[in-house]
Amino acid sequence: MMTRSQLRRFLFEAIGLFVFSMAFILISFVRSSSNADIRRQQQLVTRFAPVMQASEFTEITGSVFKSYPDINSVYIGYGENSEPIGYVIDISSEAEDATSLHLLIGIGYENAEITGITRVGDNDDTYAVSAEDFKMISDDLVGTQIPIAFKDESVTDDSELTDSKVINGLNDGTYYAQSLTADKNGYIDYVELKVEGGEISNVQWDAFNLDPTTENRSRASLSGAYEVSGDDWATQSYTVCHALLEVQNPDDLAMKSDGTTEIVTGVTCDIRPFVELANECIDNSRNSYDMDKYFADMSRLIEHIFGVSAEDKDLVNNDGFIVYSFDKYPELYSVYTAGSDPEVVDTLTLREIMANIDAGTTPGTASEVTPEVTSGATPEAAAETTDSSVTSADGDNTVNGAEDGYVESDDEDDSVLSDSIDDLPMSEIASYITPVANAPAQTRQVVHMCNTCYKFLKDYLNWLV
Repeated sequence: MMTRSQLRRFLFEAIGLFVFSMAFILISFVRSSSNADIRRQQQLVTRFAPVMQASEFTEITGSVFKSYPDINSVYIGYGENSEPIGYVIDISSEAEDATSLHLLIGIGYENAEITGITRVGDNDDTYAVSAEDFKMISDDLVGTQIPIAFKDESVTDDSELTDSKVINGLNDGTYYAQSLTADKNGYIDYVELKVEGGEISNVQWDAFNLDPTTENRSRASLSGAYEVSGDDWATQSYTVCHALLEVQNPDDLAMKSDGTTEIVTGVTCDIRPFVELANECIDNSRNSYDMDKYFADMSRLIEHIFGVSAEDKDLVNNDGFIVYSFDKYPELYSVYTAGSDPEVVDTLTLREIMANIDAGTTPGTASEVTPEVTSGATPEAAAETTDSSVTSADGDNTVNGAEDGYVESDDEDDSVLSDSIDDLPMSEIASYITPVANAPAQTRQVVHMCNTCYKFLKDYLNWLV
């Protein structure tokens, strides 16, 4: 018979053996899973290498996939430092002839540029396009920002899109302007605009807050902390920026007197800050007053007022913007009417303010009837302002294209922006290409699939590109 001490020892040994066995099994499982994950990552890196160079990939899921039956799977690619570098989308799409094309498309995380396109070529891929033509299509699209249209796809649904008008006198570079005063929510709007080849090629509109604990307006709108009617503000900002890329001239956005526009689909917010700052950026470009000069002068203005640098005044946020509202110093930027009860008739830009400070002058007053040309503005610029007004339909009043939703054109149809291809408004199209000469239908099919990827990412991420 087993004694009590022997029984206790047996139980302890049994428990110890059980714990050891479980630990061994767990370690083996973890090691096996880890090895499986490594093999899986190696497979993904190899499979996706033609469209994106990344160290690892993570598949994303969500209910939004139900709305995109063509999309088989989506992966986020990460670099060596675990920073996201882009998306790889596995997509199959049926063409008009009922055949199917199966592609892997890589799209950059920050700039929405296509990083690569490759054909999967499995049994379900039956679309007729030669390897040579497909390579030409792929080469044309890689490096292009989505969404995309053909250069001749400006007429859709029997209505015409406003022709793109290049503004003369623009100098290449990156230009910037920010509001000198904050809005009622403490936000200071800013616009960053890039000019390449004399045309506006990239534009961003956002706003930072006087409260350093408050997110910028685009992030706050995505999290629900900042709300506007219709789509979230970030999406509307993105849409109106792409509209400017299309029409080039901010006045062609047809801003009404209340700051809204009816010709840019999906935009219900007040675009006045954007239009004014975009025009300021354009003026800065004409005067070669780039972003670096703007930031330097903003620092000089702070030192002029406070006698210390913006850094010493703790006015520089984590993104490098100088965060200050100059509403306490209206004499710096306001032009008043003459008389005993003056009213503000114009405001100066930072470039004009600094020109006044350097010259030792102040903005001064303007005529009750016609505002004088302020410091830093040329007579030609004043003439442009006068010429921007046009006669209204009834002939009795004058309206300004930037104020009353009117776009001056010889063709009345040109005053309305129309929808475009793939259920995307033309205002949202980022790039235009010429189809491959021998394969226009095949080029169009691949472009359609790229635009489907764009729509998915926009819906899934409230994507701002």
